[in-house]
Amino acid sequence: MHDITKKIKEKIEKDDKLVHIFGMKIQGVEKGYALVTMDVTETHLNAAMVCHGAAILALADVAFALASNSHGALALALEISINYLRPAKVGDKLKAICVEENVGKKTGLYITKVLNQDEKLVAMMKSTAYRFDEGYPGV
Repeated sequence: MHDITKKIKEKIEKDDKLVHIFGMKIQGVEKGYALVTMDVTETHLNAAMVCHGAAILALADVAFALASNSHGALALALEISINYLRPAKVGDKLKAICVEENVGKKTGLYITKVLNQDEKLVAMMKSTAYRFDEGYPGV
């Protein structure tokens, strides 16, 4: 892991509030790649008693944030589109894998897959990041 990638991982791990609220764990970060996990608990449930779509989106978004910022420049989302393909329930172990598909001078395209413990696709997210000229704040 490059030094800047490591620093960004540590900064997000420490300061991203949703990482702590939802009990996420950052398992791996490389240039243009991230793996983040989360165990579904009762606090993640919606009124239908399945994992809230917002919790799944948050997991995918943290993976996207790590992958898109892994180059060192501040990158923020321009667009996010997510498809929910199967419900997640209490006890499920989710993992979000984000992969950089294309990088331009200012934008990047990312695909994030959220899988359960059986490697079944729970959600898929396509996102576009905009890279600013400045570095990641506090890194």
